[in-house]
Amino acid sequence: MTETVNRIFKTELKRLGLKRYDVARELGMSYPSLKTKVDDPNRFTFGDLKTLAELGINLKLELFYDARFSEKDV
Repeated sequence: MTETVNRIFKTELKRLGLKRYDVARELGMSYPSLKTKVDDPNRFTFGDLKTLAELGINLKLELFYDARFSEKDV
């Protein structure tokens, strides 16, 4: 897959005119913590994802959905 969460995140911030520091502040974390989570999306909590959605950031995580799980497993 050529599109990574990091690239999608960067594109979404540009589209919305947001800075990473602003997003980190909204999430209640440091910039390095945000970078760690963007680099490894498995570290995002449900609350983090909810806040990102409220900010209008769509990480398109369905592109990275693991087909081993079905909807009933989640």
